[in-house]
Amino acid sequence: MPVPTPTLWSPLTLGAIELKATASETIPRTWVPNDLMCEYYGQRATDGGLLISEATPVSLVASGMPGVPGMFTAEQLEGWKKVTATVHAKGGLMFCQLWHQGRNSHSRFSGQQPVSSSEVPITDAPHSWRDTPTEPFEVPHSLTVEQIQATQEDFVKAALMAREAGFDGYVLPAFRYLFDQFLHSNINQRTDAYGGDMKKRCRFTLETTAKVAAAIGKDRIGVRLAPFGYFNQARGEERVEQWTYLCSELAKLDVTYVHLVEPRFDEMVSENEKLEALGKEAIDPKAVSLAPFRAALGSTPVIAAGGYNATNCTEGIEKGEHDLVAFGRYFCSNGDLVERLRDGKPLLHYNRERFYGPFPDNEIGYTIHPEQLAAKA
Repeated sequence: MPVPTPTLWSPLTLGAIELKATASETIPRTWVPNDLMCEYYGQRATDGGLLISEATPVSLVASGMPGVPGMFTAEQLEGWKKVTATVHAKGGLMFCQLWHQGRNSHSRFSGQQPVSSSEVPITDAPHSWRDTPTEPFEVPHSLTVEQIQATQEDFVKAALMAREAGFDGYVLPAFRYLFDQFLHSNINQRTDAYGGDMKKRCRFTLETTAKVAAAIGKDRIGVRLAPFGYFNQARGEERVEQWTYLCSELAKLDVTYVHLVEPRFDEMVSENEKLEALGKEAIDPKAVSLAPFRAALGSTPVIAAGGYNATNCTEGIEKGEHDLVAFGRYFCSNGDLVERLRDGKPLLHYNRERFYGPFPDNEIGYTIHPEQLAAKA
């Protein structure tokens, strides 16, 4: 009997959970989830659909942005319980994205010196945030082996707390931030067991994944990777070789899924500019795709993200290039994104200036979109 071709709406099992819809989801020292967040995630929850939370700091030193609730205090735990209950009430599923900013943070927000793989600061831009003065990024403290193990324990504790808060699974975002700072050779200058060659640079990610999986179950943990990411001077060598190795090792850990960011995507430049920049690296143009990593992952489900919209989100699934497509920016501006995709309605554009708060009027650009209301008037 022939196997039916998968589509955007095909059910999919990810470890211990069964998805029905495959469109998924992006100075006080600590912040707590509130009722507005319940409203936001509730607007986007669908029966059998998967939501992935905003980046959620695992400790105070992991925090580097105001207005971002973490997962390390009792008050935060109680706040997240309300969020997951709202999602579950609509039949939705929700994974918590456990986060550590590493050298991207700043002591004026966390009260602590940033940490990283090595004492290599960000130098291509200053640290700035809305009404705060612009300052250089600080030189991070290079984590000792004992501190690396303590940081891994922070992820384990946060995952256990997230389980208590009602999350259905947990995501390690091994891109952009602390994990990437271990993965990229231009940032990781270590010569011990956590640096020096590509396998050692992968050790922090693999060890942390294994420890979290041992605590909460390998059928409830995803890992997010951006093999071609440029964020905050990520310019490591051996991109294809190293991330192929990393994917093969994650497959051995039998994680729930791996979330891969398309090479075309970049936070600051256009798709054409990003691909042109990658073309200047010593990479075979045919390898500038997610294909090598999908092959290395074998039967591990793959979520693809980066540059997807209503017109291009189905082809890769139908071709077997990946199993799910994640939406971030368009999910911010379309609380009914799943229905719009299903019914063929256009997606409403997002307002990037309202992505990162906090604002005096946090609901604007979050749960209320004045430009959309004006267009309907």
